[in-house]
Amino acid sequence: MLSLSERVAAYRRAPVVYRRELPLLCLIYLFLARFAAHDLRPEHLLAAGLAFGLGFFSDGSRKLARVGLPFILWVSVYDSMRWYADAIRSPLIHIHEPYDFDLRFFGIAGQTPNEWLQKHTANVLDFVCGLSYTPFFFVGESILLAIWMQFHGMERRAQRFAWVFVIANFVGFSFYYIYPAAPPWYVAEHGFLLDLSVRASPAGTVRFDQLVGMPIMQGFYSKSADVFGAIPSLHIVYPFLALVYSIQLRRFRIVALAYWLLVCFSAVYLNHHYVLDLFAGLAIAITVSLAFRAAFGPLGAPNPVAAAGTIPAGEPA
Repeated sequence: MLSLSERVAAYRRAPVVYRRELPLLCLIYLFLARFAAHDLRPEHLLAAGLAFGLGFFSDGSRKLARVGLPFILWVSVYDSMRWYADAIRSPLIHIHEPYDFDLRFFGIAGQTPNEWLQKHTANVLDFVCGLSYTPFFFVGESILLAIWMQFHGMERRAQRFAWVFVIANFVGFSFYYIYPAAPPWYVAEHGFLLDLSVRASPAGTVRFDQLVGMPIMQGFYSKSADVFGAIPSLHIVYPFLALVYSIQLRRFRIVALAYWLLVCFSAVYLNHHYVLDLFAGLAIAITVSLAFRAAFGPLGAPNPVAAAGTIPAGEPA
């Protein structure tokens, strides 16, 4: 166990990004939250403290920071969107178009898939779909996978995955403001009239809350940064990227595939997204992955870890 003086000495030898750029970014983030947005909250202090702590604590924490910091950046940017969403959003909010698209191409008995599924709910589906839609799973899967790869001989793959995850999110966020679109729950609750005062809703996930007797989804989805951010569905992007970047893990890929398909179904069943939103999210995930491949080359470096025979000797191109 290193003493504080030993940790400080090791920190002074760390790359400059941990000694200068990272502390400066943390300070700027807290400054903006406090004095620009007037919205400094405990989670902002936690994010900045965690980021700085990873860079300071040890060589091991700095190794973890290589995949951890992109996720902290993602959370920070998403949270900050509430500060400027109204200022940068296109004035044209699309309410009818996504609904009409799904009704035309995926309609069931004259209803959108969302409308049809809301009339055919079941407790078991409410529980399974709600559980799959909790952030502990759809975000936790990606974070744990990145950390596992980082410490099991696949550092390049882990870091590529983390940054593709983040950039795919940023591209998705930009579409929220270029093409703001109402989710299906908005149409179900408010019709096709625009009401900018509407707050985010847990929609069908409230049925999960009722089953478990705790407002888990209510607490999470009521804090959504933007009501009109339905296209693309980033919920399905996370497990899809986890599937793509873990495809060589034979014991995991079947679970990853099943989970991705479950999230796709849950997004529609829980009335959070249209089918159109899923295809838009899938297109962004594939495009960003291919862009990273074109810019930084294929992930073809040999993998020195066999992990009980579940990982091949090399990663695919």
